[in-house]
Amino acid sequence: MSKSGSTLPEVLSSSSRPSRRRLLKLGAGLAAAAPFLGSTARADAGEVVYATYGGGWEEIIRKAWVEPFTAKTGIAVRTVSGPSNGKVRAMVQAGHTEWDVVECNPDFQWIGAKEGLLEPLDFKVIDTSHFVKGADLVTDYSIPEAFWSRVITYSTKAFPNDGPRNFAEFWDVKRFPGKRTLYAKANGAALEAALMADGVDPKALYPLDLERAFKSLDKIRDHILWYDNNSQAMQYLQDGQAVLGLVPDGRAQFLIGKGEPLAIAFDQSLLTWVTYVVPKGAPNRDNAMKLLAHISSLEGQVAIGQAYTYGLVDERAYGELPPERVKLLTNGPQQQGKAVLVNERWWGENQAEVEAKFALWRLG
Repeated sequence: MSKSGSTLPEVLSSSSRPSRRRLLKLGAGLAAAAPFLGSTARADAGEVVYATYGGGWEEIIRKAWVEPFTAKTGIAVRTVSGPSNGKVRAMVQAGHTEWDVVECNPDFQWIGAKEGLLEPLDFKVIDTSHFVKGADLVTDYSIPEAFWSRVITYSTKAFPNDGPRNFAEFWDVKRFPGKRTLYAKANGAALEAALMADGVDPKALYPLDLERAFKSLDKIRDHILWYDNNSQAMQYLQDGQAVLGLVPDGRAQFLIGKGEPLAIAFDQSLLTWVTYVVPKGAPNRDNAMKLLAHISSLEGQVAIGQAYTYGLVDERAYGELPPERVKLLTNGPQQQGKAVLVNERWWGENQAEVEAKFALWRLG
């Protein structure tokens, strides 16, 4: 209020010619009112910059997570595509961190922490008490975003009576002739599959016996069609270049839902996850914690379970979804007791060495 008792709108509506004194009073009034103008739009001021793998997944998370979060908190979320360990490392080391929340492979939750590239998470804000239990799923610097599996997938045209049910059968080129497609990176589960095909107990996979794994892979070397990305793997199966594959369950489920002649064998599924980290020096660290709390809440988990087939991190969410929907989700009833949890910590500690040996074997 001014000294005369007029409110700001009343001063602005006066028809008299403004004097210098009145203009000074008006300026003072505007300055006093400034902190309150637009306060609704700026509630919980600021934003979160969320680095995501993009594509259709980015569209889904904006509807399932981002829009409800912004509506609830007033915090804007800007999504950017193309996160990588190298980009996080370069930002932090240069002292110019631009991202607040990053999707990444779980090996980085140890690599990044060891290199001092990550912020510790605030577990007073993020509640993990209802998370799926498992070794190393939650660390001081990370929480899981979602689960997914690599599963044996086969052509029902090539094998109309039934396909391979496990890796021993996957390796049986006489009973199941044709090309098999496997991921061309060492941590793409080919080594784990090779060991299980050779009779190793899934509970005793780690540390991986590389010599034994390579000998097992030698048996089907000429029958392998290597893929460099998931889209390529599914194309190989769709056009019949490969009749079997070890591929992401979500991709396989999507094509089956579209009517492609494919089927999944869930025995010995290789279960892993995508993880969240907050880079060191994140400009919106506090808002990042609030976003992660929303994503991992029961509300957030039910929303993503309705929108995509990734597995949920909050165990309660499975009970909030229709049974027919739950059957499609990673780590749902169809995988319970059949999935093998990949030891991502071992991979984080051994990735470079194993990748070099894997590349040499492929050249041999």
